[in-house]
Amino acid sequence: MTTKRINLSFSIDREDDLKVYRILSEQKYKTDYVINAVLSYIGERDKGFDKEKIKEAVKEAIEKCGGISIENKGKENNSCVQHELPDNIFDMFDNL
Repeated sequence: MTTKRINLSFSIDREDDLKVYRILSEQKYKTDYVINAVLSYIGERDKGFDKEKIKEAVKEAIEKCGGISIENKGKENNSCVQHELPDNIFDMFDNL
């Protein structure tokens, strides 16, 4: 079994550092506490990240296309107008 160690430093002059230092100082099983805290933080951040990033990317892409009309305008032969999404929308999703 391999064990790795990380040392942490806290500047007691900074409010957040002092708060975290006090929280960790009071924990009996500090390693387990930090592991659970970091994994929970990353998990929550990833959930929010995907949803908000995708929303913003779609909004930006739609705005670049000039928006989406909410009604179908018929052509002369009564067929609906097809709006095509540009390829840069899909490029944006690839870059997420």
